[in-house]
Amino acid sequence: MNDNHPHLTRVSNVSPIWIVPVLALLIAGWLALRAWQERGPEIQIIFDDAAGITVGKTQVKFRDVTVGEVIDTRLSSNFQKVSVFVEMDPQVTPLLSENTRFWVVAPRISLGGVSGLDTLLSGVYIEMDPGEPGARERRFEGLTEPPSLRSYQQGTQYTLLSEQLGSLDIGSPVYHRQVPVGEVTRYRLLPDAGRVEIRIFIESPYDQLIKTNTNFWNVSGFGVELGADGIVANVESFASLLSGGLAFSTPLDIDGDHALAEAGSQFHLFDDREAVVEGALTYSYPYLMRFSSSVRGLALGAPVEFRGIQVGKVEHVGLDAGISSDREIDVVISIQPERINPDEAPTLAELNELFATLVSEGMRAQLKTRSYLTGALYVDLVPKQARANAEKLQSLAQHGDYLVLPTADSEYSRIARRLGDIAQNIAELPFDTIGKNLDNSLRGVATLMRDLNKAKVVDDIDQLLSGLNGSAESLELAIDGMRGTIQSIDSAVAPDSALQHRLTEMLEDVSDAAKSLETLTDELARYPDALLRGKSASQENREK
Repeated sequence: MNDNHPHLTRVSNVSPIWIVPVLALLIAGWLALRAWQERGPEIQIIFDDAAGITVGKTQVKFRDVTVGEVIDTRLSSNFQKVSVFVEMDPQVTPLLSENTRFWVVAPRISLGGVSGLDTLLSGVYIEMDPGEPGARERRFEGLTEPPSLRSYQQGTQYTLLSEQLGSLDIGSPVYHRQVPVGEVTRYRLLPDAGRVEIRIFIESPYDQLIKTNTNFWNVSGFGVELGADGIVANVESFASLLSGGLAFSTPLDIDGDHALAEAGSQFHLFDDREAVVEGALTYSYPYLMRFSSSVRGLALGAPVEFRGIQVGKVEHVGLDAGISSDREIDVVISIQPERINPDEAPTLAELNELFATLVSEGMRAQLKTRSYLTGALYVDLVPKQARANAEKLQSLAQHGDYLVLPTADSEYSRIARRLGDIAQNIAELPFDTIGKNLDNSLRGVATLMRDLNKAKVVDDIDQLLSGLNGSAESLELAIDGMRGTIQSIDSAVAPDSALQHRLTEMLEDVSDAAKSLETLTDELARYPDALLRGKSASQENREK
């Protein structure tokens, strides 16, 4: 039987062609998710301006490795700053904290040197320094100046306190034995203390040289010293001549009492190396001296020496009208006992006793020339200066709070006084009388010569010389006789003469007699009674 009804079949509404776009959509989503997961954080850096910064080109670097790229720049709401948006590499995400620093690297020329020359071709870039770990941060204030110290540099920071900054600047080198081992990282004025605080960084392992007794001093500029060795120039390097610099040294620590200085330790910055020596002297004792002559050339700080060794310095030079009417010049010196004996410095009482003894023996303070070129003077404590003049003092005079050291005239005063005495003696010579006497003497000599010529004295002298010739012949005969006598004596004492032979025989006889006497003496010493009794048989047997 035929079935005329149609057969219906359900057909799927989804066409296989849709598989392709679905797969593409899934792949795109997966790629987007992957890109989102691999994308680093976006940060904002605030700069004063965006000079040289280009979107899509300017990079962020850390240790010369690219870790980000500028994606946008915008002006701040008040138009005073520029916000630079940077997409960072996810690898450095842990390094982004509140201590992270950013700054623009561009060509820079300063007294400390030249930097950023590589940006002339590649363009400026932003450098990153992660700093110490801290809380996460996505907004940063960019630095206007590049820091001289990176957080990853090994070393230690210290603080120096100085009266003035001088020619020091950020980046100024720090030297040890003329080798650069660090640099100045920052400085600031301390208004309350009236001093300048200078931060320095000493690289590792040179920071192991910094101990609690280390001394720092300024080596900025160019120093010239004129001394016995000629002109000596003092400069650490050409860099310190331009941008300033520091140097340090650590005294020998024989007892091991000084440990390594901790990070952040404070030190005093001395003006120069001489000030370091002065700073090591902790105390001094003042004394007064009074000079009647000029003290031109004697400056504050001039050395006080004893036997060529500095024992102090000049502290004050001036007139004191209240002491006496002669208006002598007062010079106050400070004796630094640590210069005399660094290990066991004498006390004030011991020093007073020592000076009293030296003064009683004739010690006097005298001004002497320190430099003939500049006329600078110094004080020399000359021992036994007053011995010849019998000006010895038994004790030191006291004036107010000072003991007064007696003085002697300076070298120039003595020379001037001696020249004055000579000039006065010359002026007192009777030149008129001497001239008249000399004229009379010359006239007398002329008269005598005329009288000699008239008396024919020359002929008499000729006869006298003839007589002397005859005497010379007689003297020659006497010398020949003496020569014959000497020859006779020489032949008598000759080695082969009879006299010499007899003398030799006599000396031999004397020698034999001496030997016999020695034998007799030995026998008597052994047998004292042999001279009376003779030798016994037993004695003869013993001798045999």
